[in-house]
Amino acid sequence: MKLLVCAAVALFVPVGLAAGDDAVKMVGWVSDGHCTVQHMKEGGAACVRKCIAGATHVNPEWTPGGMVFVTEDKIVWKVDNADALWGLESQRVEITATRNDRAGSVKVVKVLAPTKR
Repeated sequence: MKLLVCAAVALFVPVGLAAGDDAVKMVGWVSDGHCTVQHMKEGGAACVRKCIAGATHVNPEWTPGGMVFVTEDKIVWKVDNADALWGLESQRVEITATRNDRAGSVKVVKVLAPTKR
């Protein structure tokens, strides 16, 4: 049994290491799941933060929208680790991230820099 477990682990270790190499550079905007492409401009950080977190104290139907990353070509990606982009809401940034195309999400590995158009 131990041999079978070790063999299974050995099979999956190279795949796990290869998955780390799939990080890509992406340029886009930090937005929220409700407004997505509407926040592809500077200056709406407070609004984006409220929409990400939800504001049921203002409106009971205003549920959290979650953080998203919107690419220049308006593809919307859910951000799996939103804390990596917290503080950059409504800004155009360049990131290195791993993409999960099936789930439509990204995991930010590194924020390279806020960028200007």
